[in-house]
Amino acid sequence: MRRLVIAWAALVGAALANLALAFLPIGDAHMVMALAIALAMTTVMALVCMRLLTAPPLAMLFAIGGIAWFLVLLTLGGADYRTRPTFLQEQTGTARSDR
Repeated sequence: MRRLVIAWAALVGAALANLALAFLPIGDAHMVMALAIALAMTTVMALVCMRLLTAPPLAMLFAIGGIAWFLVLLTLGGADYRTRPTFLQEQTGTARSDR
């Protein structure tokens, strides 16, 4: 029970850090720091709540496989977003300026 309370406190602290981060004017570093906080929260959930350190090897394999597929989805989604043509948006006058 003590381990879960410590994990809960760590997650609440990380959420508060993320909230405080939202109000800091740090530019592009904001995304990197927010992702680092999210990674820390995910690690706490996986190690404490899912008990992956003491889980059977098959459970660890499935957890790693899930992360791998998530990365594949992010990569393909990003590739789709980046390779879409902009000529239709330019004709309507709604082209995005970030390309």
